[in-house]
Amino acid sequence: MAKFQKVAVLGAGAWGSSLAIILSKNIQNVSVWAREPEVVDSVKKSRTNSLFLPDIEIPENVAFTNNPQEAIENSELLVWGVPIQYLDATAKKFSPFVKDGAIMINAGKGIEIGTWRRPSQVLKACVAHSGACGSIMGPNIAFEVARGKYAEAVVALEDRVSAEMSAEAFTTPTFNVRPTQDVVGVEVGAALKNIVALAAGFCDGMNLGANTKAIIMARGFQEIYRASASLGAWSDSFIKESAILGDVLTTCMSPDSRNRRTGEQLGKGASVEAALAALNGRVCAGLETIQICRMFEKNGLKLPIMSTLCDLSEGKIDRATCLKRMLCA
Repeated sequence: MAKFQKVAVLGAGAWGSSLAIILSKNIQNVSVWAREPEVVDSVKKSRTNSLFLPDIEIPENVAFTNNPQEAIENSELLVWGVPIQYLDATAKKFSPFVKDGAIMINAGKGIEIGTWRRPSQVLKACVAHSGACGSIMGPNIAFEVARGKYAEAVVALEDRVSAEMSAEAFTTPTFNVRPTQDVVGVEVGAALKNIVALAAGFCDGMNLGANTKAIIMARGFQEIYRASASLGAWSDSFIKESAILGDVLTTCMSPDSRNRRTGEQLGKGASVEAALAALNGRVCAGLETIQICRMFEKNGLKLPIMSTLCDLSEGKIDRATCLKRMLCA
């Protein structure tokens, strides 16, 4: 199977930088577009991204630049590490530089607020001349992946050959990536697991113990499955692809998970504003996308764990009522 000659990673955060390091093991020419000039300066001076991925060496064959055209031109694979709320505007702006037929993979997790478009739908609409569009997801803490600790992921593209080529480009001895064509299942699962992580954190905040938290997590996963299936996800993806369930579990249990930590603050009685303030400017994807529950409700699909959390975040119910509803789900 032919290898890519050049790939571009758009977004130089911890995850984008980690994926660039992974890709550099298989591809000689890797370019990273960074919005922040200080990131480019840091890599040039010390070969580290001191802002987002400190103390991790950036390989010599990974070039950081603030110029999107320089990063994107002639790239056969584009990895988008842009937050979902900025994906549409960024993709439209960068579209003229994208090579015809280039494969595009979203590395973020979320659904576009209001339109509820999945990331691949946003990318295809903005860059019509691209090739296959999809996403990569898994239980992937950026710092662990960058340090070479074992992890797995799944890359989803509707075109089988493109999915296999892309999975091969990402796969290393410590980062095992499987191809799939179930783009809907992967993208919806990646978005909704953030809401379930809020519920898991809520349990932590209320000191409910491991038994209760396990039940809430299990019911939350069932809701992800039902919601994804209603949108056309494959029925067996959530069983066959361990990286999907693994991503849910990692987000629900990791002390570094922003969604879990935000849910914990809500469980302790903090307001949404106070919970977000505790993140020091970082994003809680679960709270950003939780309104998607209303879309499913309008379509007759009941998701009691997620909908109850949505009511809590809107101030419609208190903690005790939230817990009662989730346990009666």
